[in-house]
Amino acid sequence: MTAQDVMRGYIDAYNAKDVSAMLTFFDDACVFENISGGRVTVRTEGKADLEVLARKSAQAFATREQKVLLLTEGQGRIVAEIDYHGVLQADLSPELKAGSRLDLRGISVFEFVGEKIIRLSDYG
Repeated sequence: MTAQDVMRGYIDAYNAKDVSAMLTFFDDACVFENISGGRVTVRTEGKADLEVLARKSAQAFATREQKVLLLTEGQGRIVAEIDYHGVLQADLSPELKAGSRLDLRGISVFEFVGEKIIRLSDYG
């Protein structure tokens, strides 16, 4: 399985909100982080912490979709420009209420060890 196969498998599972399938693409020692405005807003260490976040996130959205617009690959890393659309099914904040639609564009950096994602950093 290539790094692109792993990345696309993860994105397909993410879009389907299939957390168990998503986790199969990650190394046990994985790190996930979301960076917004130059600040780390969310960070998990290890697959167990990622699972907690992924399940909570999947429940917050009625629908969600990541679409790869452009990618660059090399040296055990894929940098992907992502177009993201989602509809909330739960209130996340006073501004982000159930039924709100999120339309974002960002960059995801996937780093690999073997055929597993060891680090995923989302920039938006």
